[in-house]
Amino acid sequence: MKNELIAIVLLILASVFLISIIDFYKKNIEFSDAKKFVTEELKVKYPLAEIGIISVEEKNNNGTKYYEIKTRVTKNAATPCPERMHIYFNYPMQNFVSQPPEYVTKNCKVCLEKQNCPILFAEEAIIASHTMPGTEAINEFIMDSVGAYPTVTENENSWVIQWDSQFTTYYYQVEISKSATLGKVEKNSKGD
Repeated sequence: MKNELIAIVLLILASVFLISIIDFYKKNIEFSDAKKFVTEELKVKYPLAEIGIISVEEKNNNGTKYYEIKTRVTKNAATPCPERMHIYFNYPMQNFVSQPPEYVTKNCKVCLEKQNCPILFAEEAIIASHTMPGTEAINEFIMDSVGAYPTVTENENSWVIQWDSQFTTYYYQVEISKSATLGKVEKNSKGD
């Protein structure tokens, strides 16, 4: 009788362990499927854009589990006016039908519908680097130089944007704080 009781307890423990493993793998498969499907959907809708998943959160709606997936789509990333939007998906609740995009940058403007907002994203830093007061030389460089392109570096409290062109002997470097204040604007020779 003692051996039968031990066997039953072991069987119950093995069943619980097996169910937890199956649930773990099922959850990971659903999670990776959600990311995969959203990524494929964005590639089809925005074939020339840079895309990425910002976050995936598991949600529960009246006992129904789903994932809220926040994505990033950037069109024209290496231009003076990149357009960044955030698109949200709920999987599987809405069968990957996304909500309308939330624009971060559009029409070469930073901080849409906001005043005195921080510069949180590289796309905002690129636009601010040639549209803020004090960056007129950068805007002139972009207009006058063939193929001018930005390179962005993020520091703890600021963005550094380098504007260059393969057809010039100099480049500009602009520093903008994340609190949207202009730091320095420097013209540098490529020979230095």
